[in-house]
Amino acid sequence: SMYGVDEILQYNQGDMRLNEMNSKSLELADNQRKLSFFEGSQRAATNLVIQLFSWVMFFSMLMLYKNESITFSQMLIATLAMMSSFGPTVALSSLSNNLNQTLACGERVLSLLEEEPVVEEVYGKENTVFEGADVERVNFSYGDETILDNVSLDIKKGQVLGIHGVSGSGKSTLLKLLMRFRDVKTGEVHISGKNIKDVNTENLREMTGYVTQETVIFQGTIADNIRVAKQNATIEEIQKAAKKASIHDFIISLPNGYDTSVGELGDSLSDGEKQRVGLARAFLHDGDFLLLDEPTSNLDVLNEGIILKSLSEESAGKTIVLVSHRKSTMSLADKTYEMAKGRFS
Repeated sequence: SMYGVDEILQYNQGDMRLNEMNSKSLELADNQRKLSFFEGSQRAATNLVIQLFSWVMFFSMLMLYKNESITFSQMLIATLAMMSSFGPTVALSSLSNNLNQTLACGERVLSLLEEEPVVEEVYGKENTVFEGADVERVNFSYGDETILDNVSLDIKKGQVLGIHGVSGSGKSTLLKLLMRFRDVKTGEVHISGKNIKDVNTENLREMTGYVTQETVIFQGTIADNIRVAKQNATIEEIQKAAKKASIHDFIISLPNGYDTSVGELGDSLSDGEKQRVGLARAFLHDGDFLLLDEPTSNLDVLNEGIILKSLSEESAGKTIVLVSHRKSTMSLADKTYEMAKGRFS
């Protein structure tokens, strides 16, 4: 799977990330050219040494022949054998590395080319203003495993709706269907009365915010990671979102504040801190339809309380679907559903 692809799709970062990949690819190609030049220089030096040894061998054999220590045929055979053996030996020694690299690159490229989109993006439709959502007799499965079984749900505009249930009951899958990361097997999902398949993909992403259980952190600074949700955001907007997510105080305590590098995969952050970065993204994105999948699962009681207060303040004029196994988190909901084995009970 591609790392962070859900976040890239969610915040319409595909083109930006593709441009970034192209830039990195050009940089890698430039480095590859430099490496090839270096390897070529080494190969030329090796060939020069081979030629020198070949001539040394030839003159040594010639001296032995003149001293009548060997016959002419012996001199010729020994010289030709030595000269012809160096080249193939050097070529074989470098074949293994080059071949393995070529095969590995080819396998990765071919696997990407063979990938088919899980859902087809929608373009050219009239943009939709969020006026509510509903799920109508939806069934969904992964292979032969049924995840959602004849599920229906009416989500009214301005409502905070809670879904409570144990892990594996289908809660997270339902949110992914509302984001249209996947299509239903049977039934329909509607946004503002329209089949979600008829809503422009970019329009859907703009009106919807989505916080997952595990927030993906990209290489870069903390500010850059929050800015994923809104590329033109000012530092003031980022700080405001961070305060709502109860992570501002932690960030400013770091040596470089918002410019602190989080490292590859966010290894310098705890799970709770990563989750609050994800919430800050959602607050910065400021969509009308907010989907929260276990938004406080990695937080202590104090931070959970601060975030629930922020969500309560944000809920005015917004529609929120809140998935959690914590009853304290469910206290925010206007209405709560229990989900078990892919159905509402």
